[in-house]
Amino acid sequence: MTVDGGHRTIKYKRISGVSRYIYQEGTHFNIPWFETPIIYDVRAKPRNIASLTGTKGTSPDESQN
Repeated sequence: MTVDGGHRTIKYKRISGVSRYIYQEGTHFNIPWFETPIIYDVRAKPRNIASLTGTKGTSPDESQN
């Protein structure tokens, strides 16, 4: 199994369930049919946050008049 950059993986095993170990990016050994990888995207995503700010009339040139 290959874990791409920006992703993390945990393994689901048919007998014991979900493992506690988190696999970082790279190549890892996987037993077909017995182990199933669960891949998560952990990259930071940009967000736009709208806010109302009171910046009108607060420039240094206007405050000195």
